[in-house]
Amino acid sequence: MSTEAQVAANIANAQSSTGPRTDAGKAASSQNALKHGLTAKSILLPEEDEAAYRKMCEGMFEKFAPGDVPEQELVQLLCDTQWRLQRCGRIEAAILSGEVLDFKALDIMSRHEARLKKQYSTTLKEAQDLINASLRHEQAQMKEAIKIRRADQVDGCTTNLREIGFVFSTEQVDAAIHREDTLAAASNVLKQDHIGRMN
Repeated sequence: MSTEAQVAANIANAQSSTGPRTDAGKAASSQNALKHGLTAKSILLPEEDEAAYRKMCEGMFEKFAPGDVPEQELVQLLCDTQWRLQRCGRIEAAILSGEVLDFKALDIMSRHEARLKKQYSTTLKEAQDLINASLRHEQAQMKEAIKIRRADQVDGCTTNLREIGFVFSTEQVDAAIHREDTLAAASNVLKQDHIGRMN
């Protein structure tokens, strides 16, 4: 437990140590989080290649094809975490290439890398779960829309899917019906061919 004298000394020290006071000191202090950029708010460091970062993001968005805003935000977080993980490797290589091995810096880098890998893994699972749930919902909706469109075609009615709450256009549903029918016809041809070979 601190004595009264220690408490008074701590208060006095805190008042005389209030951080940088000059503009130059404040500017330098504001860059402390950017030394390795692994905890900074900004993703790109001044010396990093913005085109390479954007290309990586485009690839991730193309692969995951997020639909709504929550999915997009999760994929963006994946991109940012992946970029920081790649930075870990570059920083570690720089530490190892130094004349004197800085074990403290290596330990710090290792901890940051472990944290980022865990964050990446968690975010990847969340993104995949959310996107897969959206895809399952969309597929179920398409099946219903196909059923309605087929029934309307039999009855000779006009189909207005948007009027009854679907997001698909009639053209999209017709394309899905065409795909279904083409696959069914192909399966039938293959089945007949197999039966012919058996006889």
